[in-house]
Parts: sequence; C-alpha cells; structure tokens
Amino acid sequence: MGKYIAARKPVLDKNQEVFAYEIVFKNVIKGKELTKTSNLFAEEISDDIEFFEKSNLADGKRIFIHFNAELLQSEVPQLLSKAKLGIEVSAALNFENQIKNNIKNLREMGSLLILNQSEAAPAENELYNYADIIKIDYKKASKAEHKSFIEKIKSQSPKGVKFLAQNIDEHHHFKEAKELGFDYFQGIFFTKADMISDSGTPGYKINYLNVLKELNKEDVDFDEVEKIIKNDISVTFSLLKTINSASYGYNVSSIKQASALLGVKGLKKWSLLYLISGLKDDKPNILFVNTLTRAKFAESLAEEFKAAEKSEDLFTMGIFSMMDAFLNRPMSKILEETALTEEIKEALLIREGVMGEILNLVIAFERVKWDQVALIEKKNQLDPKKLYNKYLEAVDFAYETMGILIKNQK
Repeated sequence: MGKYIAARKPVLDKNQEVFAYEIVFKNVIKGKELTKTSNLFAEEISDDIEFFEKSNLADGKRIFIHFNAELLQSEVPQLLSKAKLGIEVSAALNFENQIKNNIKNLREMGSLLILNQSEAAPAENELYNYADIIKIDYKKASKAEHKSFIEKIKSQSPKGVKFLAQNIDEHHHFKEAKELGFDYFQGIFFTKADMISDSGTPGYKINYLNVLKELNKEDVDFDEVEKIIKNDISVTFSLLKTINSASYGYNVSSIKQASALLGVKGLKKWSLLYLISGLKDDKPNILFVNTLTRAKFAESLAEEFKAAEKSEDLFTMGIFSMMDAFLNRPMSKILEETALTEEIKEALLIREGVMGEILNLVIAFERVKWDQVALIEKKNQLDPKKLYNKYLEAVDFAYETMGILIKNQK
C-alpha cells in the first residue's frame, strides 16, 4: 500500500444489486477526503488503485474513480482494467483536446465515463456527448426538475445514457428516483428500515428471533436453543452443516455437541451469523456484506480501544446494528424483545460508551465519512494504517463467511 487509504461506496441498480463501487481516497496525513480539487499524483496512488481493483473491496465489480485533469493525463488509467473502470469527472472540468482524446481512447477500450453533474441543470455541456452515466445529487432538485432533465437528455442522446442518483438516504427516495427514470443509486437507504407500516415480524422469521433471544441471555440454556432450532429441521441441518464446514474441521451432529466443541462463544457467534443470513431473503446482498463487515470490524477494534474483554459483545453489536433494516422495525422495539446487555443497547440506540464510539467509527468508515474517522482516530490515538488493515480484514471475512453460509444453506 502507498500513501493513501481508501474505502468504497456501492452503486446499486434498480434491483438493489451492486453495479459498481466508487473508490474514495483518504490522505493518511491530512485525514481529508481527496476530491477533484486535491493534488493527486499518479505515482502515489497507482499501486493503491491496482490493489483496490484486485481485492475483495471491488468484489469483481466495476470501480468508479474520480479523475481530475492531472490524473486523466497521467498513466494511471492505462494501469487499470478498462472493462472494470468507471472514470468520474466533474461537469466543470476544462475539456481540453488532450483530455478529450484520452477519454475517447479509454471509452473505446471499455471504460465508462461518469459525468458528475451535481444538479439537474439544463445547461448545455459538451461532455453529454461522451457520458455513459450522468450523476446527480438527488437532494439538489425537485422531482419535476429531475424528470424534466432526464427526459431532455434522453431525447438528445442516441446511445442511451444512464442516470445515477446520489444521496439516496431513504427508501421512499429510492422508489421515487426509480419512477423518475434513474438507473443507478448511491446512498445509505438500503441500511435503514423500510417502515411503510409496522406490521410486525413475518412468520418465517420468528424462529430466527427466538433463537437470537435465547442465545443472548446471560445464562444460555442450550437445551432450550436446541429445542427451538429443532422446530425447523432445515435450520438444524443447515446450522450444523455450517459448523461442520471444511474450513473449521468439525464433525458434530447436535447443538449440544457443537456447544461442547466450539464453546458458548463460538456457537453463539456462528449461530448469530447463520441466523442473520436467514433474515436476508428479501434484502440486497450488500446489506448482508455490510453487516458481517461491521461485526468483524467492531470486534477487531476491541484491543485498540483497550476493551479486549468486550470483543464478543462488539461482534454481536455489529450484527444487531443492522437488525432494523433486516426486519423493517424500529431498533427500540427489537431491543425490547431481545436479551442484550444494557451496554450493547446503549451503543445501538444512543451511541454511548466505548462500544458506541466503536460503532460510530465503523459506520463512519463504511459511509466514507473521513472527517468523522479522523476525529475518532485523533481522540483515541489510533493508527490509521492499522485501522485500515483491520477494515480490509473485515471485508475479507464478510465475503468468506457469506460464501460459507450461502453454500451451507443450499
């Protein structure tokens, strides 16, 4: 790795499947997000981009990178896979001939051009002739303005330009933007509960919640856990199959035997992982990935915050931090029905205490809020590079674990 660290923002399609990841770089020294006005140098970030492209952070998807004029004229674009590259440029870019020719060449080799228009402004722009995707801040215009702009550009673009709405932070905005003609979406809406109405927990999820309640009691009764799980033969089979995964080398035939081999903590963790995967059927995969990443990242930060004894609770906190999105219910109601410690509940509801601070950091990293990350780093004297490595390890854990869980539920 070089001077910079980076995190990702998913770009979702209309089905909430990941189409691409936008890379957002952070200067370790200054702690600032690197944007089009930053003084980026090709030799300092080319290795980082290549690493990002090949890692789980890209997950085999396209990567969108914001290029300023300097980067567009550098060798960086030539180092990347054109079939996976999305070049994001500002609509205010000075479109000189050399830059124009570079963009043409990159597009001919398979790259996409994303024009960051910011607002749904009707002003003429030569870049419209080259753009594959026009990116607009959804909050900076009315629905009527968005609709008018999209219809105008589509009528003038024979090659079928697409539209990306950024800052989609609520489910109803996602639904509106789809109806207005947007094709891609960026924002945190998918991490939130979609509470059109609080109609209670669907029946098929009740068994999962009952196990979660039992597992989080102070004194876990594994006879009761086994009894609950046995109410659903498929759950019993799949959970034991997961525990017996070749990656872990166990050969157990009962929940009691699993608790003896794994210990209470080990069985609790794998049960939590398995059960949360059972709640994801009607949710996008990226929500599941983010949940696993949050849990592992939070757990790994225990020692950095001098709270090693809380690592298990931090993992549980990370899982539950997304439970409202999985169940479409208020977090407060979910916690009323679940036997979590008061410390975990305070962290989830009001972000209090050391666990609340860790959750703030994990979410800030997930949402690429570099200013918030830098403040927490400074306050707790954290090493940014070490923190970044833990984030990368958490992402790797998420994909590895998701693969195991999905495979063993088939």
